[in-house]
Amino acid sequence: MEKKAKGSLLIDYARMIRSFKNLAWDQYLKPEDWETINSIILPSQWYPFDLYYRCSLAAYKLLAQGKLENAKAYGRSMAKNLLETTYQSITNKKEPDKGLKQFVTTYRSLFNFGVLTFDEIDAKHCRIHLDYNVDNEGSIAYCYQLQGMLETVIEATGGKNGNVVISDKQWLGAPKTTYDINWE
Repeated sequence: MEKKAKGSLLIDYARMIRSFKNLAWDQYLKPEDWETINSIILPSQWYPFDLYYRCSLAAYKLLAQGKLENAKAYGRSMAKNLLETTYQSITNKKEPDKGLKQFVTTYRSLFNFGVLTFDEIDAKHCRIHLDYNVDNEGSIAYCYQLQGMLETVIEATGGKNGNVVISDKQWLGAPKTTYDINWE
């Protein structure tokens, strides 16, 4: 089965790529990627995950300058945009635990393969596990982007002093990447 991602994840990357035409996108993108990038991307349509991955890696390398803190900041920005538009329902209830659970459920619907699981520890503490085959620089950057997204979900659902720590790292040999999350 070919891995796929929803267009709602690809739209921002395509906009960025089109906006910064002077950057060396061809170092990371394939010639056939440009047809999709330069077309109308539909939020609910499936696109090849490899295309999404290449766009993400290119943005990380060229716009975020290969810095993990910039990938995390982009994740915060991306989540803010998605929570204010396409996925407003996540923030309907001002309860971080419910918002994070719904984020995981929604996130799973953005890929045609399972990647996130949720474990509630107590009322203000949970763990989210990412099983993503993290084995390269782009995948590691993606983990930090997701960390920023989770921080934003906590804030948007009324959590205070949210703390999202990547406690287990697949790229260092853990079976999954684990986000240990707590808030007040």
